[in-house]
Amino acid sequence: METENLSKIPIFFILGRPRSGTTLLTTLFNAHPNIRIAPEFPVMMFLYQRFKKVKKWDEATIRSFVDHVFSFSKFNVRRVENLKFDKEFIISELLKYKDNGSIQLFLKSINYYAYSIYHKEETLWIGDKNPIYSIFAYRLRKIFPDAKFVCIIRDYRDNFISIRKLVEKDVAVEAPSLPLQVGRWRYFTHSFFDCKRRFPDKYYILRYEDLVMDQEKTFRSLCDFLGIDYDPSVFDFHKRKEDTLNTYGNETWEKFHGNLLKPINTRSMNTWQGKLTDQQVKMADQIAGKYADLLGYQREHKGFNLCLFLKSSPMLIYNYILLFLMTLGTYFPYKAGQWWFFKSLFLLKIYMKIFGQKSILIDNPGFKH
Repeated sequence: METENLSKIPIFFILGRPRSGTTLLTTLFNAHPNIRIAPEFPVMMFLYQRFKKVKKWDEATIRSFVDHVFSFSKFNVRRVENLKFDKEFIISELLKYKDNGSIQLFLKSINYYAYSIYHKEETLWIGDKNPIYSIFAYRLRKIFPDAKFVCIIRDYRDNFISIRKLVEKDVAVEAPSLPLQVGRWRYFTHSFFDCKRRFPDKYYILRYEDLVMDQEKTFRSLCDFLGIDYDPSVFDFHKRKEDTLNTYGNETWEKFHGNLLKPINTRSMNTWQGKLTDQQVKMADQIAGKYADLLGYQREHKGFNLCLFLKSSPMLIYNYILLFLMTLGTYFPYKAGQWWFFKSLFLLKIYMKIFGQKSILIDNPGFKH
């Protein structure tokens, strides 16, 4: 393909909790002819720390950058081979920017050069989807001042049920603790609304439920936000089932994203009903609080229960400490930051071992270094 001028193509980020519709949204954007967006591969913050001080991008530095991208052989189930990179081609293309490159340009290149099963025309936006980047919403804004952000939010109770299902399939990415997961939901929802308040033209907040119930209206609005034409063909992504399976298909991928082989439907809405005890619903409603009301999620219980507050507090406190430690680690030097990132998960590892559960995020980071 003939490479476009990467320095002139803006970037947007899809933020949201895991199991909130971020992959569905990514699939729709990937099917758009004017957007290039890579499969999930969360290495941007590590690479930024390693190369942010580079002033001159000569051939040696560019080769080092690409080598570092490939050195992350596997992050959880997010594999570099999913990007289908042609290493030498990318190096040859990036060498065109050796006199006027920037860390922002080279980070965008990871998403630009990733393979897509969809036809592409002029690239008007480069997209990036990694739910873990929701932790770094404020910092990403500083790294990419002109970036836009699409924040997707799902009913906190359905979100918890979906994460719990992954635990049952032995592909857990997070601890299946209700106060922990709803606490994170509230934390990120607050963060998204705070960013939206500060930079209203740079942030778009949508509900997963609106995307699946009113597909055309919602996606039209997203296209307007990015200033691109609406293309109804994006909803035909499920017709590329064979191409999708041939490109990304494996047992673990299908456990995570099997629904992406089907048309958009509402079957994943209100899954919590009948699956959570009344006590669990009360706790979830209390933790979500005003943000549930703000987003139009009907809380069955709006009162305050001191016993539930005391019961949920340890995991809520742990949640804030963990998120703080993970954010702090991204300011450390490259290798120290990697070490800190995974060491900061030691409390989660203890939790998982106590309850006899496995986290593939912790037990299989997959670095080659």
